[in-house]
Amino acid sequence: MRPWRPLALALIAVSGSLGVGPAAAAGQELWRECRVCHMVAAPDGTVLERGGRSAPNLYGVAGRQAGSDPDFRRYSEPMLQAGREGLTWTEDNFVAYLRDTQGFLSRFAGTPDSRGHMNASLADGAAELFRYLESLSR
Repeated sequence: MRPWRPLALALIAVSGSLGVGPAAAAGQELWRECRVCHMVAAPDGTVLERGGRSAPNLYGVAGRQAGSDPDFRRYSEPMLQAGREGLTWTEDNFVAYLRDTQGFLSRFAGTPDSRGHMNASLADGAAELFRYLESLSR
């Protein structure tokens, strides 16, 4: 068992009193792995989740077109192309992307050589992470 899982389960148990749903509470714990590169900051500059700036701000990612954060300038060409072709970050797309970031872009673009910059993956919990990010953007 991963060491953070018991803590995630404890967060789920107390999440009702915190105003965060159980799935979002589990996603909040998973955020630790994402914050190395990503942050969540509201349009007014309020930082909701501290993190790195080497990847796009994930505020408002739910429903956003891929490759469209106006303040991030280092998207890979495959990610930009996916956005131009209509990829938006729905829960299903987000989960599929995090399971296999490189394969997802290749399948979406229909070209085997499409590679993005993100090399991390998340086999379990991506839906919860998506819901957590969505809850921060309300």
